[in-house]
Amino acid sequence: MKRAKGVCFLMLMSAFILGAKAESDRYPIKPVRLIYPFSAGGGGDLVARTLSAELSKDLKQSFIVDNRAGGNGNIGTDIVSRATPDGYTVLLTTNATIVINPQLFTKSVTYDPVKGFSPVSLVVSQPFVLVLHPSVAAKTVPELMALAKANPGALNYASSGAGGGAHLAGEMLKTFAHIDITHVPFKGSAPALTALMSGEVQFMFVAILAAKPMIEQNRLRAIAVSTAKRNPVFSQLPAVSEFAGLENFESDLWYGFLAPAKTPTPVIQTLYQSIRAALDRASIKTRFESTGTVLVGSSPLEFSQTIAKDLARWGKVIKTSKVSADY
Repeated sequence: MKRAKGVCFLMLMSAFILGAKAESDRYPIKPVRLIYPFSAGGGGDLVARTLSAELSKDLKQSFIVDNRAGGNGNIGTDIVSRATPDGYTVLLTTNATIVINPQLFTKSVTYDPVKGFSPVSLVVSQPFVLVLHPSVAAKTVPELMALAKANPGALNYASSGAGGGAHLAGEMLKTFAHIDITHVPFKGSAPALTALMSGEVQFMFVAILAAKPMIEQNRLRAIAVSTAKRNPVFSQLPAVSEFAGLENFESDLWYGFLAPAKTPTPVIQTLYQSIRAALDRASIKTRFESTGTVLVGSSPLEFSQTIAKDLARWGKVIKTSKVSADY
């Protein structure tokens, strides 16, 4: 009797495993919830909605964007880490929630950025642009550094929020250049830019998508981009890393797709292949590349390597600069 029960149990388990495999091979067979852990509107939401429409057409199932803002992006990110790993709840988020927040908000982040997720693809990246108020007597990065050294503590730089990529880019510059500058956080890039244009602060790092109109209208002076290489849209702007003492400076804002840990490989590959195909389409290239956004579409393995590299890099910046999340 015990042997018969054992055989029945094994048969049931085999049937369950085969059924699950068959379902993952046919993925998706129902609508998919795509969580974006920030509010509607803005560059990231545009990426989420554009790609969800492309995935819906390609995979013949609805990809529904669900904005779950709050906790600096941690709330929506945590939801996905706890979701059933079947591919029907996925995440589009930034390096803030995967790389920075877990090292900065150690008491409030409840997910593991590595063990909690299966990377799908790093979709796009945007450089930060180093922009100055026109009244600042500096037209290059070396001139800004010289001005800061001659006036310790006098220059204020804005950011879209404490602990975000723009804030840490400023702290990286402070550490690398050995200058004394003061961080002034705002609740978003829009109020930070308003403060910069009014002269309340002197400079800031800001995502290229948000800064481009103000730069083109000569309301702000752009002097460099934060990525390792120059950006095609602002090719005249040097990278910060081109200057002496700043050779290892690199910072960007990236958006990536992730699924809950242990999501079946066929599901991950289906999502990745569809994302890769979408990013190769001329309509998508035209829409994003003209803004300075770089389309990436990395493989799951490449994305996991990027996460590991960025965790180490930003961990060092946070530790060295002694950045505090208590604002």
